[in-house]
Amino acid sequence: MWSNLILLHSTDAISKVLDDSRIEVWQTCQRTLGFTDKRIFPIEDKERFLDGWEVYHGYDAYRFLLEVVSGLRSKLFGESEIQAQFRDRFREENSCGSHFAVSLLRLRDQILEHTKQIRSKYLIGIGRQTYGSVTESYLQNHKEVTLLGTGKLVDSILPYLVSKKKDVRLIGRNQNRLKELSRLYPITTYHWEDYTPGNEAIVIASSFLPFHWDEMIRSASLILDFREHSDGNPGYKHYIPLSQILGDLQETDEQIQTIKMDLQFFLTELTREREEEQLHIMNGWEDLLV
Repeated sequence: MWSNLILLHSTDAISKVLDDSRIEVWQTCQRTLGFTDKRIFPIEDKERFLDGWEVYHGYDAYRFLLEVVSGLRSKLFGESEIQAQFRDRFREENSCGSHFAVSLLRLRDQILEHTKQIRSKYLIGIGRQTYGSVTESYLQNHKEVTLLGTGKLVDSILPYLVSKKKDVRLIGRNQNRLKELSRLYPITTYHWEDYTPGNEAIVIASSFLPFHWDEMIRSASLILDFREHSDGNPGYKHYIPLSQILGDLQETDEQIQTIKMDLQFFLTELTREREEEQLHIMNGWEDLLV
C-alpha cells in the first residue's frame, strides 16, 4: 500500500530544516522524520541521502517507521512514549494542512495497529519502558525535585513526578512553555536566572546548562542527567549519567538479542502484508490529495 512513501530521517539536531509544503515533519527528542510521496516529491530509489538526510523508500520506509514508533530504535529499548508522540502528532487537527492528510492518517492508523501487535507479542515486561517511570524509580526517596528544561523529555517526566506528589520546580528559558506546563501541572516555574538550587534532587532534561549551573548544583542530594553527550561527572557526589541509567535498566543481553532476532522476522511479515496489498491498489497512496 505504501510503495510511493518516502521517509527522510535525521538524528542530527542541527540538520537543515525541512521547509517544504510537500513534506510533513515529525520531531522527537532523538530524531526528525519527514513524510512525503514520490509522485509529488520525486527522489530516485537509489538515493540514500539527501542534503544530510537519510532516505527510505516504499516498504523500507514503512518498516523503518514501524521500528521507530515501536521503540525499537530508541535508546531505552522498547520505550512506549514514542508511540503516543506519533499518535498525537498525526491527530486529525494537526494534519489538516497537509497535501496528503487523509493518507497520513491512514498511515498513522496502520502503524499504530502494527505497533500494538509488536508490543503485545514481544515487549511486555522488557524493563521500564518510559523515561518518566525511570526517573520516578530513582527519586523514590526524594520529595523535592528540580527539573531543568522545557523540551519533549519534560512532557514524559512531569506526569510521573506529579503523580507521586513530588514538590516539583521547573527551570527553563521558554516562558510560553513554562506557562503552559504550569497550567497543566501543580508545579512552580522559574527562569534560569531566577532560581538558585539547594540540596534537592536535580533532573537534567535540557541539552545544556547555562552560566554556572554546573557549580550551582554540586550540593544536590542526587543528580539525574539525561543529556546524551554530557561531559561526565564534574565532581558531583551523587551523580547518575544517561549511560548508567540505560545500563541499570537493561535486561540480559541474551534476552534482548533473542527478542531482536524474533522481531526482525515478525517485522518482515508485517511489512510483506502491506506490500501484498499493492497488488490490489494501483497507486499506493490511494487517498493522496494534491
